[in-house]
Amino acid sequence: MFSRSAQSLVGLLVLALLFSQQSVFALLNIDGTRNQVFVFGTASYSYDSNVFAQTGGEGDSIFGASVGVEVKRRAGIIAVNGRAVLDYQKFSKFSDQTSWNPTFYLELNKTTGRTTGALTINAFRSSRADSAVNLRTQSWNFPLGLSLKYPVNDKLYVTTQTGYLKRSYVDTVGLLSNTDYSQAVDLFYVFTSKLDLVGGYRIRVGTTELGTTTDHAFSVGATNGLLPKVNGTVRFGYQVRESDVTGDTYGQFTSTAALTWNATRNFTMNAAVSRDFSTTAVGGSVDTFSAIARGIYVFTRRYSAEAGVGYGRNKFVSGTPRQDDFFSWDVGGTFRWSERFQLSGTYTSLTNWSTVSISDFTRTGYSFNVSSRF
Repeated sequence: MFSRSAQSLVGLLVLALLFSQQSVFALLNIDGTRNQVFVFGTASYSYDSNVFAQTGGEGDSIFGASVGVEVKRRAGIIAVNGRAVLDYQKFSKFSDQTSWNPTFYLELNKTTGRTTGALTINAFRSSRADSAVNLRTQSWNFPLGLSLKYPVNDKLYVTTQTGYLKRSYVDTVGLLSNTDYSQAVDLFYVFTSKLDLVGGYRIRVGTTELGTTTDHAFSVGATNGLLPKVNGTVRFGYQVRESDVTGDTYGQFTSTAALTWNATRNFTMNAAVSRDFSTTAVGGSVDTFSAIARGIYVFTRRYSAEAGVGYGRNKFVSGTPRQDDFFSWDVGGTFRWSERFQLSGTYTSLTNWSTVSISDFTRTGYSFNVSSRF
């Protein structure tokens, strides 16, 4: 754990960012906008009524602060985006949950030439309440990604997505670190100037100390201009998970949808639907389904409000029989003086109904944030 003097230093850095005089948008502009450096900071106060996401769980107040730097380079055929953030969370009651959570991110993006794509390298520390195991977990995460696009002709193009994730849990007995590899290949057909049709296959291999699971997913769908004023992606298919831990095979329909409806100049609706397999922190397989809708209304250039609702079901298909259903909603508002000064507040509520008693809980909370970027 960092010393009290180090904690005070982060707080002072955040306050300096929030209240410093800022005359230019980027902290440094090198060669115009080709090379830019940004600095940002956030301070927050929040309350969580159930910090461990379990029946009878207790609440706590949390102070948060973060400082970071972002670098953008737009010279040559490879664009570079880099970010480093140091985030601090201090719990008032459960002081053992106080944590430092750094994030490092690098993206190399090629947007010209016949073959285009991006390589992303990420490393971050996470502290969160995990409802699947009803604990707060802390973990180091190392995701890598490579996406490529190659046009076959005027009507067809192929994309590939390669993914890797290494997650290592810390300070918690009984949780299993895991590694995921995935490879997806999709063929797109340009149906109209606004709509593309797609079909593809994805394989994903997950490994823990208990063994290995292998997922095979086939799906078809459409992307871009789905309806007037509605853009996004919709895909449906079938997925199979094979587990060498239990020797079982699980099959299910799979789906992914991400939609944006620009109803008016001021009002936007976003919706997302997903059904997939996931792996818990103790190595169990879960059939997950979630549906989320969110509305954003911009009153003026400086004032906006948003609200969201969500429903989901998690069916544990290995280990102890269990099914969780949850419903969530939230409301919030933002005041934007500029990107250099923003205030926001949010209230959230989640109810989880479970066939396992410890997982039957309600969780509410609120947060206030002030942020600055220059």
